[in-house]
Amino acid sequence: MVSTKEYFGNVWKSLATTWGGMKITGKYFLQKPITVQYPDERLPIPDRYRGIHYLEQEKCINCLACARACPIDCIEMDAIRHGKELEWVQFTLDYQKCMFCELCVYPCPKDCIHMGTEYALVTYDRSELNHDLLSFKGMSRDARIRMREAGEKKKAKEAAKAAAAAEAEADKASEDSEGEA
Repeated sequence: MVSTKEYFGNVWKSLATTWGGMKITGKYFLQKPITVQYPDERLPIPDRYRGIHYLEQEKCINCLACARACPIDCIEMDAIRHGKELEWVQFTLDYQKCMFCELCVYPCPKDCIHMGTEYALVTYDRSELNHDLLSFKGMSRDARIRMREAGEKKKAKEAAKAAAAAEAEADKASEDSEGEA
């Protein structure tokens, strides 16, 4: 059986530990809560955070430096070059493989691929983790206009060359006819 001294010692220990716990609870009870209601509110993200990639498509020259720098080959690029203009087919990044190492960002000569601050990759289907970073497919409107203008200039230059050649031939023919007479 438990002695009276031991009994009151246990009571005293339980009151002391309860009081210690209540002191900690009281300290945090008076502070502002730090809980964030996630979907509605978000914590501030540091500047150097490595989130989901984004592409400045107008700057990209399809040099494939980012795809070659990726250690696990999760970047796939495809574009058709029309002179200096690009007709984009695909620029996909497979986030099932990506380890967010940021090695694809640094080798880019035009600084057109960046790590964003978005981090929510929640999905029910893994196939949705294959993101297409293109904002448009095909050629941009400006590129189509530049190509059309270049084509018109080329046709005008060829027409001017043909007219000059025809004029030179006509001059030569008239000189030949004058020389015979």
